[in-house]
Amino acid sequence: MDTLDCSCRGPLLLHEANMAKFPEEPASTSQPACSTPQQSQPWTEVVARRQRGVLRKFSPPPFNLSNRYSVLADSNVADPAHAIPLPPQHRSAEQSRPTAPPPKPPAPRRVARERPRHPPSSTRPVAVLVGSSMVRHVTLPRSETWCLPGARVQDVQTRVPEVVEQHPTASTIVVHVGSNDIRLQQSEKLKSDFTSLIQTILATGKKCIVSGPIPSVCFSDMQFSRVRQLHAWLVGHCSRERVPFVDNFGSFWRRRSLFARDGRHLNRAGASLLASNLELALEAHHTPR
Repeated sequence: MDTLDCSCRGPLLLHEANMAKFPEEPASTSQPACSTPQQSQPWTEVVARRQRGVLRKFSPPPFNLSNRYSVLADSNVADPAHAIPLPPQHRSAEQSRPTAPPPKPPAPRRVARERPRHPPSSTRPVAVLVGSSMVRHVTLPRSETWCLPGARVQDVQTRVPEVVEQHPTASTIVVHVGSNDIRLQQSEKLKSDFTSLIQTILATGKKCIVSGPIPSVCFSDMQFSRVRQLHAWLVGHCSRERVPFVDNFGSFWRRRSLFARDGRHLNRAGASLLASNLELALEAHHTPR
C-alpha cells in the first residue's frame, strides 16, 4: 500500500517542484471585453450651432392665383359695378401694381441732309434732285441736289414740303430713291409708298420725274429680282399717271466700272452717267415759265 502511494505521488511531487520554479502571475485587473457597459456612462449634450448670417426672407411666388371658372365665381362680384374693393393687404400683386402709362408712339424717322460737295447754282434753280446717297456726286445744270444718305421713299416724301418751301422757283422735283427699301423685302408696301410720294409732289403743283432704280453689281439674286420687278412696275405706273420716268436699268446693268469699291454706290463715272440721263429727261419735259 505504501509502495503504491509512493508511485502515485512521485509525478505529483515532480509537477509541484516544476511549478515552484516559475513565479505566480498576478491576476489580471482588466475587465472582459463587452459591448454593453456594466456601469452607465454620463450623457454628453451636443448643441448644434447655427451659422451666423443674415436671415433670408422668402417672398411669395410671383405668379397670381385666381379662379378662372365662372361657375365658382359670385354673380355680384363678376359684375364690375357691384365689385367690392379689397383692402391693400388682401390685394394681389397685379391689382396693387400701378398701371403703366400707354407707350408713346415712335418718333418719325428723320434723315439728315448731306451738304453738297459741289457749289450751289448761282441762279435760282428750276429743278431739285432729291434722293439717297446714289445722287451724292450728281450735278445738274440750274438745279439743286438734296442728298439724304440712307433715305427711303417715306423719308423723301416727308421732305417734299421743305424742298418746296426752300426752292419756290423750282418747277420740277426729281426723285431717285428705292434702293434702301428693297432690303426690307416688302414689295407691296414699296409700291404704295411710291404712289403716295408721286401724289404728294403733284399736289404741290410741281412736276415730278421718277428716276428708275439702279441694279447694283453686289445685289444677290433675290435683290436683283426685286429691283427688276420694281423697275417694271414703275414703268407701267408712271405711264398711267403721266409722270416722266428715267430708265437706268440698261445703262448700269453688269457695268462694274461705274460703281465704287463697295459695289453699291456710284463712282464719278457712274454719277456722270446718271446726271446725263436725268439732264436729258429735264430737257425733254421742262417747260420754261
